[in-house]
Amino acid sequence: MKLFFLSCLLVPCCCPAGAANREYYIGITETVWNYAPGDTNMVSGQLFAEEEQAGVFLRRGAHRIGSSYKKAVYTQYTNHLYDVIVDKPSWLGFLGPIIKGEVGDSITIHLKNFASRSYTLHPHGVRYTKENEGAFYPDNTKDLEKRDDAVEPGGQYTYTWDVTEDHGPAKGDTDCITRVYHSHIDAPRDVASGLVGPLIICRKGTMNKGSEKHFDAEFILMFSVMDENLSWYLEDNIRTYCSEPSKVDKDDEDFQESNKMHSINGYMYGYLPNLTMCVEDKVKWHLFGMGNEADIHSAYFHGQTLIERHHRVDTVNLFPATFIDAVMIPRSPGEWLLSCQVNDHIEGGMQALFKVKDCRKSTTDHNESTKIRQYFIAAEEIIWNYGPSAMNHFTGQELIADSESHIFFEQSETRIGGSYKKAVYKEYTDDSFTERKKRLPEEAHLGLLGPVIKAEVGESIRVTFRNNASRPFSIQPHGVSYRKGDEGALYGAASRGSESQASHVRPGATFTYEWNVPEDVGPTDQDPDCLTWLYYSAVDAVRDTSSGLVGPLLVCRKGALLPSGKQKNVNLEFFLLATVFDENLSWYLDENILMFTLNPNKIDKDDEDFQESNKMHSINGYMYGNQPGLEMCKGNVVSWHLMGLGSEVDVHGIYFSENTFITKGTRRDTANLFPHTFLTAIMKPDSEGVFEVSCLTTDHYTGGMKQNYKVKQCHWWNVDLSTYLHEKTYYIAAVEVEWDYSPNRTWEFERHQYHEESPGNPFLNKEDKFIGSKYKKVVYREYTDQTFSTPKNRAEEEQHLEIQGPLLMSNIGDKIIIVFKNLASRPYSIHAHGVKTDSSAVAVTNPGETKRYVWKIPERSSSERGDPHCIAWAYHSMVDVIKDTYSGLIGTLVVCHRHYLPSFHIKKKVQFALLFMVFDENESWYLDENIKTYSTNPHLVDKEDEEFLESNKMHAINGKVFGNLRGLTMHVGDKVSWYLMGMGNEIDIHTAHFHGHSFEYKVTGVYQADVFDLFPGTFQTVEMTPRNPGTWLLHCHVTDHIHAGMEATYTVLPKE
Repeated sequence: MKLFFLSCLLVPCCCPAGAANREYYIGITETVWNYAPGDTNMVSGQLFAEEEQAGVFLRRGAHRIGSSYKKAVYTQYTNHLYDVIVDKPSWLGFLGPIIKGEVGDSITIHLKNFASRSYTLHPHGVRYTKENEGAFYPDNTKDLEKRDDAVEPGGQYTYTWDVTEDHGPAKGDTDCITRVYHSHIDAPRDVASGLVGPLIICRKGTMNKGSEKHFDAEFILMFSVMDENLSWYLEDNIRTYCSEPSKVDKDDEDFQESNKMHSINGYMYGYLPNLTMCVEDKVKWHLFGMGNEADIHSAYFHGQTLIERHHRVDTVNLFPATFIDAVMIPRSPGEWLLSCQVNDHIEGGMQALFKVKDCRKSTTDHNESTKIRQYFIAAEEIIWNYGPSAMNHFTGQELIADSESHIFFEQSETRIGGSYKKAVYKEYTDDSFTERKKRLPEEAHLGLLGPVIKAEVGESIRVTFRNNASRPFSIQPHGVSYRKGDEGALYGAASRGSESQASHVRPGATFTYEWNVPEDVGPTDQDPDCLTWLYYSAVDAVRDTSSGLVGPLLVCRKGALLPSGKQKNVNLEFFLLATVFDENLSWYLDENILMFTLNPNKIDKDDEDFQESNKMHSINGYMYGNQPGLEMCKGNVVSWHLMGLGSEVDVHGIYFSENTFITKGTRRDTANLFPHTFLTAIMKPDSEGVFEVSCLTTDHYTGGMKQNYKVKQCHWWNVDLSTYLHEKTYYIAAVEVEWDYSPNRTWEFERHQYHEESPGNPFLNKEDKFIGSKYKKVVYREYTDQTFSTPKNRAEEEQHLEIQGPLLMSNIGDKIIIVFKNLASRPYSIHAHGVKTDSSAVAVTNPGETKRYVWKIPERSSSERGDPHCIAWAYHSMVDVIKDTYSGLIGTLVVCHRHYLPSFHIKKKVQFALLFMVFDENESWYLDENIKTYSTNPHLVDKEDEEFLESNKMHAINGKVFGNLRGLTMHVGDKVSWYLMGMGNEIDIHTAHFHGHSFEYKVTGVYQADVFDLFPGTFQTVEMTPRNPGTWLLHCHVTDHIHAGMEATYTVLPKE
């Protein structure tokens, strides 16, 4: 291998024709970076001195660092002397230089480290050998192959990468795709210190003088809560900027919060410079996220729309190491806001301004509309009850008595209960606002949402808005075109003048908004007939929406709506808004305290339990099954319009039990939603009964974000005529075992030798009052027959499943019979996502019992046209879905097209099923037993203690941490399917990253990536053909999850 590499260097002319060797001289330098270099918030126009929220992050003090920090950055130089710096666009902020290559090129990086500690440069999305990886971890390499793992202060190293077809843009991708490079000794701390930059990979022949052909402008933006507490320079920054450095408590929560800089390319509160373009320009946006669990971003472009992966959007979701590219053709001139719409991030200043100039005399006027749709909408104050029946419909108990719902619905001296004063949008018949428009029975489910606004492409919308509330509000829409004078939000240069009428409609006043729906905001050919959006009040986007001002908006293709306004080709439409309404942020909190608590003077608004009691985990403002009107007939075509809103906790997996739906050409039963994210899902229910629509995020599920939907048999002819000719029987038992998350810590200690102590210690050390790495758990295990006397041994290719149950394979038309024996000490069951069963209730199997579960696999359980041939579903126990899963009962079911399975002889087919999940052992049925068995002093254990709770959160891949997952072995040229699965809670955002290889995934189009985003209820197949021998890292890219051990390695052996 080395010899071949050497001979390649000696014969540079053997490069493929037209390929370039692109050379970069990059230095790592230390600098001072100011996140907000001024005294005014450029977005709100206010002085920072007057802004309490901005002061948290920007104000220097005795124990506060302020807005300037020492950082390490990548700097480009002209040559090997490293004496002349190459200029970069000002909007790049502290990001490193833009590195670019086309497929077929090689890229050479001459890295020199001018900093005071060791760093590296590790790329995403190119092919590299072990000695060019730039990442430090135990990978069985030594000597020369280790030199890339750390470049010491004053040292130099040359990295060589190849831009290959299997890393370049896939069929569905745009010509140039977004990737990054960063330092990777301790990647979380290196990146927090500032060492990250963009890497752009293009198809062959699509670049012109370093820019992508056919584009007038390109911008690269990183959305990240830069956590300066993790920076290697924290001590330096405390010494330099705090006036009493010796008294700073680094563990103080407020101090830590003050160092979390909510920035875009390192700029906050509108300081990102020079995002300028012209009307009708073709603009490419390369967007990516980096960071931690807080890094859930909804990047919202006001006033414009974009095309992202062939879909029309105006908001792009970004997570740590999510790489997105999107195309915008701006039509509306003016200064527009680009903002992360996650509530905490709006307040933290994650906002920039972009300017669209009217430079050309465009010949086309995009605002010619034929028809005007009129709406008369008022903001009104009401008392809203989150549980109008006073019952938890899932337990049959009263909301105030039930253990789950009691904390939200109890009314007492210091608790508000389940009713709150809110502001909502109400529809009227005309501009006199005297007669309210009555809601139809099919609109009963809308709850506190405003009226549904609809329009087709080519029309315009006129909304006459009357503010009948007691404070200024507005209407700000997603997904339509409007002029600056009709915008419901005020910011930037405009905020320094007088308040515009559109953005501040005063109490008692009326304003008429005009919005257009030209072709270029309409659905693309890969979108559904109607795009789901929302409108909301944006005087203060956080407090207005928390108070209740939000409603749905549909933009449909021309001819998609009937005269009545209903969609053609659809029998029913439902609109669901999933959000944790945070009543602590409502304008009406003080009024609600006075109105509903029995002793208002006793209230401490900062008390955590009080705050928790006001976080209402709701769908359309209903909790615990209180939502009315979700009824349909078997065989109906149902359009579900799903919307998200809220803050960092608003990671939703909206699960429809017993039925599946199609979205973006793919088959799902769970839709992931985030703040200001929208989805249209089409369902054709084929099972009758009462089913659950609920959020799979565990805290949201227990918190009441669950409803019932009812499917009725309305027509005698709607019977299931599918035949299930092929039966498969599995003998599966629930078995209690001793589970060790980390049987060997050698890998972990080698990996984290740069730390004073391993970050794994808080999870794996027993000390006096912790449990350690071993826990009693219950797992699904396969047996040979119905006697359950002989467990089936796992073959070599199944070893990697570890905690998971057996990998169950099936085809369309199969009937799967699970003979299930409960060998455990408490009741359990087994049920799969995506399958069809004869009853909506899942039978409980008591200890010692054996029961049969029958799963049918109709067409609707299998892949859709936009899916790969085989798709994955999870199976788990349903007695208490949360506790059963955390206790260990989970596995993967794979459903394939029948014609797909026999054709494996072409290439060796290898498959791996990986579950990325933080096993929260505090939620296990066996917690008390585990304390007794494994902690050294059980009587010292405090189950409420924060450190104890944290120590039991096992950040695992298939139940193993810190490189303990074995069996991920394949050969060069194998066809490898990875079935990736996410489950769990709000912290379970996982960005699964493979070193050494990219993979393809299908969502209608085929796309290339080396990171895939997983959330509770995500099941995704990705496919890889390994070409690069070696042992490679496979990990979650979220900062805390890396340090907590969510890492494994996979090994590619030379071709057989």
